[in-house]
Amino acid sequence: MAQTNIIVNATALDKSGALSILRQFVDNIPNDNHRWLIFISDKITLSTNNKNVRLESISGVKSMPKRFWWDIIGLRKWLKDYNINPVAAISLQNTGFKVGKSVPSFIYYHQPLPFFNISWNPLKKTERSFWFYKYIYPFFVSLFLTKSTRIFVQLDFIRKEFARHFHHPENIIDVFSPSIVKPSTCHSKEDKSDALTIFYPAMGYFYKNHRVIVDALELTNQNIEVYFTTDKPTDYKQDNRIHWIGQVSYDQVCQMYDNCDAVVFPSYIETYGLPLVEAAMTGVPIIASDLPYAREVLNGYEGVTFVEYDNSKAWAKAINSLDKGIRYKPLDISNRAGWPELFQKIFSNL
Repeated sequence: MAQTNIIVNATALDKSGALSILRQFVDNIPNDNHRWLIFISDKITLSTNNKNVRLESISGVKSMPKRFWWDIIGLRKWLKDYNINPVAAISLQNTGFKVGKSVPSFIYYHQPLPFFNISWNPLKKTERSFWFYKYIYPFFVSLFLTKSTRIFVQLDFIRKEFARHFHHPENIIDVFSPSIVKPSTCHSKEDKSDALTIFYPAMGYFYKNHRVIVDALELTNQNIEVYFTTDKPTDYKQDNRIHWIGQVSYDQVCQMYDNCDAVVFPSYIETYGLPLVEAAMTGVPIIASDLPYAREVLNGYEGVTFVEYDNSKAWAKAINSLDKGIRYKPLDISNRAGWPELFQKIFSNL
């Protein structure tokens, strides 16, 4: 007799924010009578105490051609070989897949690049992958998309853009926030310095836009100390006010939220902008790019100033307006729908 399972495809989620989505999904699966079969990458270590969840490592399907083969043929063949009967198909990696029968399908979509009005040059090595995800990747998203596929996204901005871009019904696109743990309160060190301390927790990707902060500092003579959680690029000139501290632990990030006078976030491409929410939950002043993702995740927070992401003069003006030691009422996100509501939505459509 065939085993009945909810099938989850997540073989491409092996690093960074995508891997966090997979871990959160697995951790939040209700421990009930539903049986789950989750295909994951063999490059990661993942476990669960939920006896109804089976994690199956799959190798050799990371590249786009091999992933395409797995989504169309390989996964369906695997189910047939092991006599698995799918009752639902859930993709956590933006694109759907074939299971060999008509069952409810769901896609957790978290690739924002097609929705940002930014052009990329495929001839530049640093921009080639962005060009692919903006102009080519949507074809793979559309390939398995039907008018009944239910879509899960993290922001209403993405919901609206997905509906417009893929001509998909808005009423079957749902918004669910990822898990966000309020940063632990650290014992702030006594600050005897007169310098204004500014913190930017972000990797060194060029779209994180560290350059605009560096340029803004050249327009101010204030006593400022800026901390970037990445290594110093070779093409940046020395500025003793900037500290390139490299990647730091989450505990250190939490301590910086407590000790800094402001968090800046000039990134112009984001799926969600988790540091923005973390910082707002501590009440620290924030200067953020005036873009839909930042407006949405910080909705209701009084301590934010929005600035054009590429306007160094505007960033300098916002930085000059900061004062030391100011704190605001922390952002409350307890009423935002999250993983429990997402699983309720899945079960109600089975």
